[in-house]
Amino acid sequence: MSEKLYHKFSKEADLSDLDHIIVGSGIGGLTAATWLAKAGKKVAVFERHYVPGGLTHTFKRKQGFEWDVGVHYVGNMENGNYLQNLFNFISNNELEWESMGDVYDIVHIGSDSYEFKAGKDNFIAQMQSYFPEEKAVIQAYVDLVEKVAKRGSGFFFEKSLKPFMRMTAGSFLKKRFNKYAQQTTAEVLDSLTSNIRLKAVLAGQCGNYGLTPRDSSFGAHAIVVNHFFGGGFYPKGGADQIWKSILKNLVNNNGQVFVRADVQKIVVEKGRTKGIEIDGHFIACKSVISNVGANNTFNHLLSKDDRIRCKFSLDEIEPSSGHMCLYVGLDKSDEELQLPKNNIWYFDNDDLDGNVDGLTLDTAVENFAYISFPSSKDPNWKEKNPGTATIQALTLGRYDWFEKYEVSEWMKRGEEYEKLKEAFKNSMLERIYKLCPQVKGHVVEVEVSSPLSTKHFTNYKHGEIYGLAHTPSRFKLPFLRTETKIKGLRLVGQDITIVGLASGMVSGMLGAITILKWRCWKHFKSVAKDHSKELKD
Repeated sequence: MSEKLYHKFSKEADLSDLDHIIVGSGIGGLTAATWLAKAGKKVAVFERHYVPGGLTHTFKRKQGFEWDVGVHYVGNMENGNYLQNLFNFISNNELEWESMGDVYDIVHIGSDSYEFKAGKDNFIAQMQSYFPEEKAVIQAYVDLVEKVAKRGSGFFFEKSLKPFMRMTAGSFLKKRFNKYAQQTTAEVLDSLTSNIRLKAVLAGQCGNYGLTPRDSSFGAHAIVVNHFFGGGFYPKGGADQIWKSILKNLVNNNGQVFVRADVQKIVVEKGRTKGIEIDGHFIACKSVISNVGANNTFNHLLSKDDRIRCKFSLDEIEPSSGHMCLYVGLDKSDEELQLPKNNIWYFDNDDLDGNVDGLTLDTAVENFAYISFPSSKDPNWKEKNPGTATIQALTLGRYDWFEKYEVSEWMKRGEEYEKLKEAFKNSMLERIYKLCPQVKGHVVEVEVSSPLSTKHFTNYKHGEIYGLAHTPSRFKLPFLRTETKIKGLRLVGQDITIVGLASGMVSGMLGAITILKWRCWKHFKSVAKDHSKELKD
């Protein structure tokens, strides 16, 4: 199937009369491409990696083991939910989701554990059972999270508005959200309660956006937490079903996808986008949509003069954190090992900020770990890979721990680098054994990734996985918009909205809206209506 969906880039490919070029095949780029192709536009997607999909792709090793690299769970996928309808639109109703059950996350703090239950009312009741003296606080917190998340939707929609609308409705939408986005998560939690343990539990999913309470924007926190109130879901068949179903829809609508297509330059003349350059070969188009991050787009694909025109500066904000990940293959099934579907968040103590202050590679796993069970979440796994199971476990990974090895080649970084990976592997396995002792003795395959691995595959310069850091400053940057100051150049991806598969998809939709305008909604309404009818039938 893959051979028909995408092709290795060749200068001989027919790329004449393109309407839109999409740089990067992450979820934002694929979404924008599919909306445009379904509207009759001639589009082509260019991906530097050898497989499309960005962080939705998976990789395989011997004995059939397969792991996702970025999609660990998704929220808001209940039948009939607007987000599910959007995914149905871009996948032509071929993407199916499996619920993770009543409990989707468990936060461990030291020896104590706290379940995050699906359903807002269930979540509230469970948290109140842990903290009966804080019932009013927990209710107020959930109400505030919902309110800020709703305002966040308006904030991101504003990014697709034309200049004359920004001055009126846009200003109102930004102000309402930034009232909370410009506060840190710690500041808001401190205003609600003095209970240190409760604040730590409520911030226990902070790894989803890569910052602890002291530094993260409460706007980012609220959007992510609200996203999972309905529970967690996982794509049936694995994370790669996301990009495969979308690509099939895209290609069926005459879109083209090329891999090993490393775009070196976005060509701009007199303030207007003219096309792209690959290996000295110019490809013309009417507009370019970049899905490779703000830093890569402005600092590496545009000239200095074009960056100045865009008024681009990242002086106020740093890239998000990197991570270390251990991929584990087991010789028993999920059922035999009684592996859960829920994710595990582990913190050494209540001080989530202190857990990462002064962190080293030697102490990282002692302070923080996230453990996910992809095979257990996927109902199709046991059919494809009977008698086996997989685990993914990660912790914070700073780029400067590995920077000295970046000049070496992938998989050939030397003995010293391999020793660092081996030490991490051993410490993370010990953490897994403490939290899931039943898997000890059944590990038959392991692999380690570092921030250098992330840089190699995503081209994020500091091995960051979440784009720009989700600090309050991020939400004030004026150039993080769908349309840039250069005519015909648009941005999509998590830097335009926020971290996560759903937000990346929404960013692609916003990019398409700026081009298709009212026609965008016409197409979606017809598909949403058809899907609603299917549910009733």
